[in-house]
Amino acid sequence: MERVWLWPNLLSLDAPVVALLWQILFARCFHVRVDPLPSVLLVLAVWLIYAADRTIDAWRGSSLRPRHEFYRRHWRALLPLWIAALTVGLALALTRLTPGLLYSGLALGVAVVLYFALLHLGIFHKTKEAAVAVLFALGATLSAWPNVRTAVDIEAIVLFSSLCWINCVAIEHWESTGESRWPIAGAAGFVALAAVVLLFSGRPVLGGAVTASALAFVLLDCARRRFSKDALRVLADVALLSPLFLLPVVRV
Repeated sequence: MERVWLWPNLLSLDAPVVALLWQILFARCFHVRVDPLPSVLLVLAVWLIYAADRTIDAWRGSSLRPRHEFYRRHWRALLPLWIAALTVGLALALTRLTPGLLYSGLALGVAVVLYFALLHLGIFHKTKEAAVAVLFALGATLSAWPNVRTAVDIEAIVLFSSLCWINCVAIEHWESTGESRWPIAGAAGFVALAAVVLLFSGRPVLGGAVTASALAFVLLDCARRRFSKDALRVLADVALLSPLFLLPVVRV
């Protein structure tokens, strides 16, 4: 029986939770009201993407980490659930979303499909982490796009995207060897410093969230030898949960 703390990762629930928290934080900071429907659709979309990616990786025989092994064993049981989630999500999006949000979501969906196609053709392999980070950040901030007005707003989204990229790179390196072949702590420290310099005057809450998560990656990378690879995989997503502590202080 798998360790209980590993189940959210095995079931691909960690990424949807991270996306949802940042969606709400960006929406509140940008004074956009987020109805339950866009949040539900975001959670469904992120889960569908991650579940599909891990299933395809398992089929292709990539190095089987616990999450890939889980999908290799259980994909037949999960496939009906995946199809049902896709059907419900599409039906809700096509019939309930506002035209602006629908078209933006469809455009992003096309980008995700193109990314999948290129990745599994081997074209995106060397830039996978960057592509995932950009698509994830754009999806999580989609609801806030209508109120993006200033350079600081754009910088907040870019820095969040950089944070997502650090998450992806850290997971890949920590799981591969347990070592850090790339200066993850240095990159995270740079993002934390950039957030302090660029965001704290105009977007202090978002600046605080980005800084807190970036510093969490610095600490994780410095202490990585104390944790198992599975624990590091989970903690890398826990590091992105900083909105939990800041949502109570910001309202639409």
